[in-house]
Amino acid sequence: MAENITDPQKNEGKVYTLYYAFFLIPLMITIVSVMFFFMFKVLTYETNSPVDYLTDVQYGAATKRWQAAYELSKILSNPELVPLDNEFHRRMIAVYNHSIHDDPMVRMYLALAMGRTKRSIYGDPLMQGLDDNDKGSRVAAIKALGSLAYIPSINRLMEFTNLNKSVEERLSATISLGNMGNKSVIPILSMLLNDEEPNVRWDAAIALANLEDSSGTQVIINLLDRKYYDQFKEVDAEEAVQAILVAIQATSKIPSEKFVTNLLKLATIDHNMKIRDSAIKTLDKIYNRKI
Repeated sequence: MAENITDPQKNEGKVYTLYYAFFLIPLMITIVSVMFFFMFKVLTYETNSPVDYLTDVQYGAATKRWQAAYELSKILSNPELVPLDNEFHRRMIAVYNHSIHDDPMVRMYLALAMGRTKRSIYGDPLMQGLDDNDKGSRVAAIKALGSLAYIPSINRLMEFTNLNKSVEERLSATISLGNMGNKSVIPILSMLLNDEEPNVRWDAAIALANLEDSSGTQVIINLLDRKYYDQFKEVDAEEAVQAILVAIQATSKIPSEKFVTNLLKLATIDHNMKIRDSAIKTLDKIYNRKI
């Protein structure tokens, strides 16, 4: 019987063939594909600046203008990205003034964008926006003036706290007046503690506390009580948590023993750890109570 002798060179060739076929070639294809992908991303990546977005708002197609205004409002919330040159701001005012004839969403997002710059140069144009026919545009102007803490707008904003205004307008005006940091708004905020809308009452009380006025103490006591929120089906669990956290912070602005009972409950038995931690720290720092 003849011996079956395997040729070492043939075996070695088969190994290399398998190596190339099943490992090296697929690996090379993968590497080339990844490199092509990243090159494509680099070549197509857009670095839109506030100027670019403003240009899109001014000259873009109808469907693109409001989207550009929205992106502009987002990017300008970062103080480091707000342009320093006055030419940009003058141009944005011109675009905002012209937007009265455009899609209301364009004007709305432009107003929010101007408010986020914290530049008082936008105060007067935004006050003109308070007279817009579109409610969304008016609400955006109200919010923006609050963001700017534009003191000359206080009297105009007070007009939007009347009961003949919509809930959105009254609530936005309440928050904006509180953001002014000016104690001349205390009387109107005190009146809003009796508003028929709970959110208006709550924000009025918080705003008063931030101004070191204790008129809204009872409202804040309610906000510190978990069970209080059970009567408001529209308030979900997350919103309740945020409201309680804000209320806890407010108690440090107007310290009172009236808050201690609810703070102790929150610090010891509340199931939310953020609430418990905030209550514990407030009791320790403001009321000298160790938990």
